[in-house]
Amino acid sequence: MRTRRLAPSALFFLALFLAPALAAAEIKIGVVDIQKAMELSIEGKKAKSQFQKKVEKLQGELKSKQDEITALKEELERQSSVLSQTARDEKEKSYQYKLRDYQRLVKDSQEELQREDQELSQKILKDLQGIIENFGKKEGFDIILEKTQSAVLFGSEKVDVTKRIIELYDDSKKSQ
Repeated sequence: MRTRRLAPSALFFLALFLAPALAAAEIKIGVVDIQKAMELSIEGKKAKSQFQKKVEKLQGELKSKQDEITALKEELERQSSVLSQTARDEKEKSYQYKLRDYQRLVKDSQEELQREDQELSQKILKDLQGIIENFGKKEGFDIILEKTQSAVLFGSEKVDVTKRIIELYDDSKKSQ
């Protein structure tokens, strides 16, 4: 019975004496802005440029198809009074077919761009995660938080390691 009363007391005194020692242990915390690292790194800039070229190419293709459909619609409207019902129906059918084809192309293009953006982002993110992990171990960090996604309401500039992560990532890509 006496040992049961003694155990909580012993735990209390143990916690009382260990708390200052644990509090004195310095915890090293860093934050990194992954989005910024992705945008400002050499690989991120290359990926953005590559993606932008793809967007411009698809926009050019879509613009020419849209111009073709617009011209077909205008021609149909101009000639509707002089065409026979059969000819008008054929032109309308052709117009509707090309319009659906164009809408399908727009949808497919958007999906393709989203897929490519995700692939490029995932590759860079995977590389950055490895860099951050190695950096954290090498520099003795206990924890590195993502600046924009976590509940970091304030972080001193001295804990923001984004610039160093970008430099390490760029250096790792130069050596490949």
